[in-house]
Amino acid sequence: MLPVAGRLADLAGQRVQARGVRVLAVPADEGFWVGDSEGRRVWVQLLTGQGRESPVGVRPGQRLTFTALVVRNDAGFLRRAGVSQADGAAELARQGAHLEVAAADITVATH
Repeated sequence: MLPVAGRLADLAGQRVQARGVRVLAVPADEGFWVGDSEGRRVWVQLLTGQGRESPVGVRPGQRLTFTALVVRNDAGFLRRAGVSQADGAAELARQGAHLEVAAADITVATH
């Protein structure tokens, strides 16, 4: 369940389940924040394949359900993900990890 308590990086390599988590912001083409509030949120990176755009149109306020893999941030992840300082790069760096999920594995709540 999200947001994850403790250091997210400690869960690297594990699968986590998100049920009905709220999208807080979508500052990148293939990445977004989910959680309760700023400071209690987790970055989700969509896996789309080489050079492809995601078929999922994630928008702030939506509620999502998915299973994701916790992945440690490597040295170039923040730049590749397109997370600016204004969009929470420092928070993402501090967390040390993010969630990766295939776009096809996301369910958007309809109500």
